[in-house]
Amino acid sequence: MKRVQIFFLFMIFSTLLAGSNVSVNYNGEKVDVKGNFPSVGKKAPIARVTGTDFSIRTVGGKSNKVQVIATVPSIDTPICSAQSKKFDDEIKKIPNVDMIVVSMDLPYADDRFCKGQGIKNITIASDFAYQEVGNKYGVAIANGEFKGLLIRSIFIVSKDGRIIYQEIVPEINVEPDYNRVIEAIKTANSMK
Repeated sequence: MKRVQIFFLFMIFSTLLAGSNVSVNYNGEKVDVKGNFPSVGKKAPIARVTGTDFSIRTVGGKSNKVQVIATVPSIDTPICSAQSKKFDDEIKKIPNVDMIVVSMDLPYADDRFCKGQGIKNITIASDFAYQEVGNKYGVAIANGEFKGLLIRSIFIVSKDGRIIYQEIVPEINVEPDYNRVIEAIKTANSMK
């Protein structure tokens, strides 16, 4: 229990230091991000996404499982593809976790990726139809050549619907800290 409390306090402290403005770079150049960025401890906004079969599902809010919401610019890029495959391999080792990777790619591309990579343990979905993840989680790129795409981020949501971990990768071309994310998922999973 003490481990969970220390972890939660660390994440709140980290978030307070980071503030609510998101700043990221692409190849060293600043990229503006828009939307309502929720901080650790806040309720995870409920957002609609589109599955590979064009079904609509929601992320955020209360659930009977820990939710991991990861956003990426495009599943068709090497880094996003590697990240998704890595999480697919890792998440199968952790029970009661629902991980979804969201991009602006069309469901056709998401489906092709899942079938081509044998993705079975995570869900790949698109924010193209409603753009709610980008706006409600504050991860939509606001300008430049990547305007409209999502930045690389991870939000872990407890069963009671609160964000208990977030990682905004400061350089879009860099993978997230897998060890920290997996540890945070395990910690979230052990919370009652």
